[in-house]
Amino acid sequence: NINPTVPTTLPIISPRDTPQLGDGQRSMEASGLFFDSIDKDGDGQIEPEEVAMFLKNQIGELETQQAVDSEVVTVMARLDQNHDNGLGMADMHEYWMQLETLLTAEEVAEWIVYAVQLPGSVGKMFLEHSVTGYDFPEIVENGGKILSDDLGISKSSFRNKIVRQMQARMLGIGGNPEMPSKFDFKLQSCNAVSLSWERATGRVFPVHSYRIQRRGINLFGNTQAMENGGTTANGHGVYYSAAIGSNSDWKTIYVGNDLEFVDSSLETGHNYMYRIQAWNSVGKSGWEIIDLSKALKKQRCSTKPSPKVTARESASSTTFRHTIPDNTV
Repeated sequence: NINPTVPTTLPIISPRDTPQLGDGQRSMEASGLFFDSIDKDGDGQIEPEEVAMFLKNQIGELETQQAVDSEVVTVMARLDQNHDNGLGMADMHEYWMQLETLLTAEEVAEWIVYAVQLPGSVGKMFLEHSVTGYDFPEIVENGGKILSDDLGISKSSFRNKIVRQMQARMLGIGGNPEMPSKFDFKLQSCNAVSLSWERATGRVFPVHSYRIQRRGINLFGNTQAMENGGTTANGHGVYYSAAIGSNSDWKTIYVGNDLEFVDSSLETGHNYMYRIQAWNSVGKSGWEIIDLSKALKKQRCSTKPSPKVTARESASSTTFRHTIPDNTV
C-alpha cells in the first residue's frame, strides 16, 4: 500500500522521449527535425537562399521572384537576432518562444477554423486535445502523421493544409492582415441595417474572409428573449439564431468574403454594436467597431416597444443564413 502522506517519486520523462500533444512543452527533437528540413546544406544555419527555397517549394503563394526576395528579407530581419545573415537554432528558439505565448489552446482552435479554414469539428478536436503553439513542431513532423494517429483527422487534404500553415508560422512567413477600413452602416429600418467595408490586405497570404460580431443591449430590461449564440452547420452555410437578450455578449453573425452584409434581425428597444475583423492564413486583424445607438435613437428605434410587439418578438427567434465556404464555420 502507498502511504498517502509520502509523495511517490515518479520518473522524469523528457518530452523528447515521449512527446505528447497538449503537454505544454515543445519537443526539442521535432524542433530540430523541422530546422534540418530547411537547412539543406546542414551547416547549422538557415541562409536566405534556403528560406527562399522553402517559400517556393512549400508555401507557393508568391508569384514573382521579387516578391519572394522581399519576403526573405522580412523573415531574416524578423528572426535573425544576431544579424549574421543566417538563422541558427538559437534564433529559431527565440522566435518560437514568442509564438508559443501567443497561441493558447483556444487561439489555436480558432486559428484552425478561421485561418486554415477547416470545419468547426476539426477546431473542436484541437481544443479537446489542448493543442497550443508548443505542439506545432510535433504536428508538422512526418507530414502531420500525429494528426491522424492522435486527433483522428483522416482527410489528407486537411492534414496537408494544417502542416503547410503551421510551417509558415514557424518560419515567420507572412503577416496578420490589416483591419478592414471604412466599416460603415446604413440603417434601413428599425429591423434592418446594411453593413459595408473595404477590402483588407495581408502580407504574403491574402485576406480570405471577414468575421462580424454583434452585441445587443435591451434598453428596457426584457430578459425573456436571451441571445442564443449557438450555430448549426447545414450544407454550404451556417445558421445563426438571432434572438437578443437584455445585455448580450458578442456573437458571430457573419463569416464570408463579401464586402457587405445585411442584418435584418434587429428589434426595437435595443441598441446594437458591431465589430469586424479580417482573416488570412496567418491569423486575424484587430477589431473595427461601430455603434448604432445614435442612429437608432434618431429614427426612434430605441423607444420602448408596445406589449404586443414585445411578446411577439420574445416568442420568436429570427433565423438568418449567409452562405460561406463549406469548409468553414
